[in-house]
Amino acid sequence: MRIVSALLLSGLLIAATGCVSKTRHQRDVSSLKNQVAQMDAALQAQQEKNRVLEAELASRAQRGGGVSATTYRTPSGFELPAADIQKALKGAGYYSGSIDGKIGPDSREALRNFQRDNGLTADGVCGRQTWNKLKTNLNS
Repeated sequence: MRIVSALLLSGLLIAATGCVSKTRHQRDVSSLKNQVAQMDAALQAQQEKNRVLEAELASRAQRGGGVSATTYRTPSGFELPAADIQKALKGAGYYSGSIDGKIGPDSREALRNFQRDNGLTADGVCGRQTWNKLKTNLNS
């Protein structure tokens, strides 16, 4: 009886520490690889959406859409006077054009440079984060 019990325990010990754990490890690795592949695909899809939106935003800006002489509007709905953006950019030393209340190519380039220098996403859009850093230069 002792020999049979010892053999059974030995078999269980080998099964628990050998093939079973290797199979489980391989399954876990495979699962993680699948999750990484899914996240990579989602990231690529989001990057493509961003490229399309950036192209549309640039196209609208060239046509004058979404930008008025008085109010600047971001795609997310954030609004502020366009002239204030230009004044703040000028006060910060990033814009040298006239304060005409129209966010054109020079203003967007100044925004990108300001964003780049201040650790923000350099997209040329004056959203809330950009404005929070930029507005300190409004009266400079």
